[in-house]
Amino acid sequence: MIGNGLDLDQLRAFVTVADLRSFRQAADELHLSPPALSRRIERLEERVGARLLERTSRSVRLSVVGEAFVERVRSVLEDLDDAILGVNELSSGHAGRLTVAAVPSAASGFVPQALSRLAARYPGIRVRLLDGSLQATALAVLGGQADVGIGFDDSAIPGLRAELLGEEPYVLSLPAEHRWARRRTIRLQELADEPMLSLAAGSGNRAVLDQQLAQAGVALRVTHEAAHIGALIGMVEAGLGGALVPAMALRSAPAGVAAVPLRGRPLRRRIALLTPAERRLTPLAQRLLPELRSAFRA
Repeated sequence: MIGNGLDLDQLRAFVTVADLRSFRQAADELHLSPPALSRRIERLEERVGARLLERTSRSVRLSVVGEAFVERVRSVLEDLDDAILGVNELSSGHAGRLTVAAVPSAASGFVPQALSRLAARYPGIRVRLLDGSLQATALAVLGGQADVGIGFDDSAIPGLRAELLGEEPYVLSLPAEHRWARRRTIRLQELADEPMLSLAAGSGNRAVLDQQLAQAGVALRVTHEAAHIGALIGMVEAGLGGALVPAMALRSAPAGVAAVPLRGRPLRRRIALLTPAERRLTPLAQRLLPELRSAFRA
């Protein structure tokens, strides 16, 4: 129990429901039954004398009071976690929770290495990795579903800080039996008449590529599209054509896919570390940042 008779378990339950906007998901996250979670929230609302969550059969949202209360509760819990970490640096097995949102190529590239290093230092923590589009990644950090995010293009996003980690080249991915698969490099201009695969219009990667290709004066002949990088690489492996993809995405590419670097004017994207501008990072998230920077450089 803490000051004013408020229960820490009730406060953590409230913040988890507020972050996930779902009683079912929050119950799973906290390893509680939905009725037990509901009782915690009800007791907290009785204690503060106000309804904190507006519930319907399909949705959960914060009430006006809940909106004001959640940030104060989050600050209290973060201060408590910081105090605990400052005393024992998790050496006693303190079970912290950390969620990272990342674009798919980063989620399968360098982010797992950073999480692995942190988990080796602090065996008691639990980590969750969310992979999705740049928009989904930014929204997860903005909404509190993720502590930090990894995206590309460090352009300003309202509510987020973007720290440039570095640049990553695009390469040409090809079926292993393609006539160009064993070439050491290839010029962009050679791709103009080749049937190509691409991410769908509207994706962040597609926008970055289209802008740079236009600047280079190269127009690709796109014959097939995919919504996600993983699906795009699968289409390359199946022999549907070649595709320009971030080099990071091919770190775990299947044996049936070859990568050929581009010669001449490079195509690159800027990889950025995204953190909330208005919300203080948890102690665990602060400890992850240097691991992410190091893993990207490696």
